[in-house]
Amino acid sequence: MVLEGLKSDLVERRPYVAFFYGVFAALVGYAAARIFFPLQSSVAMLFLSTLLIVPLLMKLLDNEELRERTFGISHFLSNHKDVLECYLFLFLGLFAGYLTLGSITGEGFTNAFSFQDRVLSSQMSSRTIDDFFNNPLQPSLQQVSSILERNIPVTGILFILSFFYGAGAVFLIVLNASVFSSFILSLTRYLDQTAGKSALLLSFFAIHMIPEIFGFLLAAMAGGVISKALLTEKFMSGHFLNVLQDSLILLMGSVLLIILAAFLEVFVTSSLFHAYA
Repeated sequence: MVLEGLKSDLVERRPYVAFFYGVFAALVGYAAARIFFPLQSSVAMLFLSTLLIVPLLMKLLDNEELRERTFGISHFLSNHKDVLECYLFLFLGLFAGYLTLGSITGEGFTNAFSFQDRVLSSQMSSRTIDDFFNNPLQPSLQQVSSILERNIPVTGILFILSFFYGAGAVFLIVLNASVFSSFILSLTRYLDQTAGKSALLLSFFAIHMIPEIFGFLLAAMAGGVISKALLTEKFMSGHFLNVLQDSLILLMGSVLLIILAAFLEVFVTSSLFHAYA
């Protein structure tokens, strides 16, 4: 397969390449789903996009595990910087790809992404949005707690799936990219904004979205490298302990970023959105 020959070191040296690869995976996954699974395309495209991405991420995890077994927590930031950038650009590429699909298909986006719309409606309704804009903003720790009750379990699921499936946890990353893009498109249609105002709203969401996504990606990386170490290293050897220690730090960093993102969403993003929308 041609895509399996994609050089991971090229992506690590130039992380922005992962952005275009993410756009490509989103568009190809959607097109293939519409051809082969027209009645279930909103779910099928997620799996088809995931299949395109997994070979690349498996190579990145191989490189990551090799660095961790050798260096442990020394040079922690420099060891993980390139891979984290690749993961983030990949998510942003998927997100941009689904936004593009929504813009091209227009109202057809609702049918093509029906699963994502159901996920959104289970978490919020048009009445919730009406209440947000028509009532005074009252940010509270209870709202932060509500967000954490949703995101902390997702972090744990990402870690566990990545542990058992390696890069297979990327499915949840693809799902989050599609759901978030569906949310942005639905919200901008609801508000009937100009293009400039929509871009402003997107910039507000980036305030909490970036640390939140970094948190999810750290959890996926932590589970993936431990899984790889169990297969390639002697249990409880020095190299295995290096990987284990490094992965636990990644997992703790993941939780801290998710908590930070929850506070930013409630006390910063919501305030800016409420003021300018």
